[in-house]
Parts: sequence; C-alpha cells; structure tokens
Amino acid sequence: MTFFFLSVCFICWAVFPAQQAWWGGLVVGTVAGLVNALHLGWKVSQIGANAAARSNRRSTLGYVTRACIGLLAAVIATRTFDFRIEAVAAGLFVAQLVTLLLGFWTMRKRGRTQSQSLDERGENN
Repeated sequence: MTFFFLSVCFICWAVFPAQQAWWGGLVVGTVAGLVNALHLGWKVSQIGANAAARSNRRSTLGYVTRACIGLLAAVIATRTFDFRIEAVAAGLFVAQLVTLLLGFWTMRKRGRTQSQSLDERGENN
C-alpha cells in the first residue's frame, strides 16, 4: 500500500508540476516513514527473539534512531531539494497509517471468518 501511495505521488508530481514541492515532500517523507516502519519491525522481532531465548539483554525500540531518520528526511527535503516541510511531516505518517488500517481490516476479516465457521457447525443456532 505504501508503494502504491508512492507511485501515486510520483504520477501527481509529473502531472502537476506547479505543486512539485508538495509531492516531492510527500515522497521523501513517505520513504523515511517506510524506513522507520521497517526499522521498528526489525526491533520488535529482535525483542521477541530475545524474550523467546530468555535472554537478560535489554533492548529498546530505537526511538532516537527513528527520530533521527525523520529529522534527516526533513533536512534533506528542505536543504537539498526545497520541498515543503509540511508534506514531509505528513509523509512520515503514511506507513504507520497503512499498517493501522491493514490491521483493522485483518481483524474485521478474521472476525467474519470465525463467526461463519461457528455457524457452520451449528454452535450459534
């Protein structure tokens, strides 16, 4: 979904040249948000592996690293390409919003399949 959003941003960047600063900012922010989401997923996996191995090693979710990635995206967008900082900030939330929406969709789908399987066995009649 994030790559689909990026492709829409690139198409709009090409079609609407007057708003290149906005679309470029969305692209930079979305890429940084995707890197943040991948980094957070890796850290959660690492914490889970440490917990499964009953390791006493302390792990964090890497907030400082993820904040620095967002700050780096803002600096690159404003100093190098002259993109809009508001668009970069909005793009940082795209991957997290997609993850949240897909999680709700999966929970809803799982709830429907479980209720159908109960009805087929006659437990809810």
